Amino acid sequence: MTGGQAESDEELARSVQRGDRQALERLVRRYVRPVHAVVAAFLTEREAIEDASQETFLRALQALGRYDSRRPFAPWLYQIARNVARNQRAAEGVRRAEPFPADGPAAREPPPDVAAERSEMRTRIEERLMRLPEQRRTAFRLVDVEGMSAEEAGRIMDLSPGTVRSHVHHARRQLRQILGEYAGDTRNTVTRKSATGNKGG
Repeated sequence: MTGGQAESDEELARSVQRGDRQALERLVRRYVRPVHAVVAAFLTEREAIEDASQETFLRALQALGRYDSRRPFAPWLYQIARNVARNQRAAEGVRRAEPFPADGPAAREPPPDVAAERSEMRTRIEERLMRLPEQRRTAFRLVDVEGMSAEEAGRIMDLSPGTVRSHVHHARRQLRQILGEYAGDTRNTVTRKSATGNKGG
């Protein structure tokens, strides 16, 4: 590394191959969030996502001796994450859980009816996401959930930024459709309740 310029992934990988533990730490820190997002495109339970993320780095470290540093590192790691998540999903099955992080332990619990509506909405969104093509799910997770740019996500997925944007666009359109359907169901429910209440009065 010269002139204070950050080392590339491939340079860090070569350093790790030579036994540099600090290079390994920097590489893991650089890819914790992307790997988390990649496995979350296959798994929904938080514990399963965390386990798959850790397993990805363990397998990558074990396979690093065979990694060809002349090739891009990110797609290589991404492929390992996909394989780990697929295997875990096949072994354990898809277990329904909260798809997005909660507000934190200090957050106040919403009223039961509000909590039920939010849970239903999250379930609909997660179910629809899991039906999207794999790359579309992953692009959405990286860009809209993890806040990456299309360029960053493309580097991880080995896709052009334009292709990533296209995947994200289609995923967002699907989610807007869900929101519209849900809003329509909610309005119909309120109308039915109101009509029932009027008859009783």
